Amino acid sequence: MIDVKTQNKYEQLSVPSQRTFPAAPFPRKYVHSVFDDLQDAVQAVQALQTAGYYAGDIHFMASWDFVAAIEPRYQQHSRLIQTLMHFLIDYGFDDVYLREARRGRHILSVRLARYEQLEQVRDLLAPHHAHHMKHVDTWTVTNLLP
Repeated sequence: MIDVKTQNKYEQLSVPSQRTFPAAPFPRKYVHSVFDDLQDAVQAVQALQTAGYYAGDIHFMASWDFVAAIEPRYQQHSRLIQTLMHFLIDYGFDDVYLREARRGRHILSVRLARYEQLEQVRDLLAPHHAHHMKHVDTWTVTNLLP
């Protein structure tokens, strides 16, 4: 259930929440992170934009939008297919971030144009209290924070 106070606070912020996932290759080639506080997430988006990251490569989803976008994926697939997707495709992406979104936490994903941007993105997001920060590549998932 959405906390009305949180949603009202969100509506006053300048960064819109996306209601759908970006097109393929999502979640690959992205740095994904979780924010407990909506204001921290907004400040992280602004830091990325100030550093020159293209707004189209920054994908912010408030907790309720993330849950609404991902749950239909689960309803469309049998349990066997969900398990295969978990291990072969998504590396547990859906499980980790869905659990966090259900706890009222917000998800920020940044598409990298080059692998060399990885440390810069981590260093831009960390001061804004990002956690569960991972880089999902084609064949690997890298934790970016200890």
